[in-house]
Amino acid sequence: MTKIIPAIMCGGSGTRLWPLSRAARPKQFHPLVTENSLLGETIRRALTLPGVEAKDIVLLSGESLAAIARDEMNTSGAAAATLVVEPAAKNTAPAAALAALVAREQGDDCVVLLLPSDHHIGDAEAFAQTVAYGSALAERDFVVTFGITPDSPHIGYGYIQRGAPEAPGFRVAQFREKPDRETAEKLLAEGGNDWNSGIYMFKPDVFLAELEKYEPAVSDAVGRAYAAGWTDGAGFHPEHEFWGRSPSISIDNAVAERTDRAATVPADMKWSDVGGWPALWEIAAKDESRNVLQGDVLAVGVQDSYVRAENRLVALVGVSDLVVIETADAVCIAPRERAEEVKALVNALSKAGRKDKL
Repeated sequence: MTKIIPAIMCGGSGTRLWPLSRAARPKQFHPLVTENSLLGETIRRALTLPGVEAKDIVLLSGESLAAIARDEMNTSGAAAATLVVEPAAKNTAPAAALAALVAREQGDDCVVLLLPSDHHIGDAEAFAQTVAYGSALAERDFVVTFGITPDSPHIGYGYIQRGAPEAPGFRVAQFREKPDRETAEKLLAEGGNDWNSGIYMFKPDVFLAELEKYEPAVSDAVGRAYAAGWTDGAGFHPEHEFWGRSPSISIDNAVAERTDRAATVPADMKWSDVGGWPALWEIAAKDESRNVLQGDVLAVGVQDSYVRAENRLVALVGVSDLVVIETADAVCIAPRERAEEVKALVNALSKAGRKDKL
């Protein structure tokens, strides 16, 4: 059986979940859906896959988050995992290349399962089956992504158009950028278009060859940084200077949208990218008034709201369709339908020099 190497990217900032998600502790390190953090759930999910052991897992983290990532490894049963500490944020293509280089040392008979650390997957069995399908295609030298079966014309995701059948999935006909509402409704109506989950599977050498073909500057810089890197008690460190020469580019733009090896596996696994407070309201268990109330919250005559109290009592009366987030040093209140615009608050704080709140 082909060995699966789960590589988990945990360097994102999660600004749409401010004020809980901060630069020092982004959303993947918070327990948002279960008692475990999103990263912890991702690690635990990877460990349930056939043949996967803790030592097979690779965590890719930035320097400022390495200590927290190490703690998550230890508490999630993956103390033996490899922690790769990126010297600077360079987006997902360089991270994928690092994962491929680490995995290649496991031998030729392996595939990388590249996972974001900040997603929620509610159906573990469906996830495992999708990984099995993806592995079967990756073994045949495809660069595989998981396409989430859409249930609405969402404008916050990119889309994957299915092409010719390639059992147990499809070739990719086209990647589409995040659409406007009219285009999203059209894509949903015509069928065969799935949300791009950002989850990938590939053989290390296949991905590295495609990266060399389409983005040789990334391939060269990451390869040199890896070869000149070192290991200490905190993890593996790619060499800073070579790493800094790599362009910052996503795996989608660098390889997936350009290669003729792209394939997709449609997936219905109760997936969410937890992209903002409205997404959390959607996936969380609700009370009889369709509220999600977490922490010390008193709600009278409140409906369809998400309220999270971290430090003190939060009381509401006679309101609906709100998001209210209370932390030790900030409170955020927004209409639920506009709560994804919280990112604009983060930008405003940054421009105002309020780094203490970021």
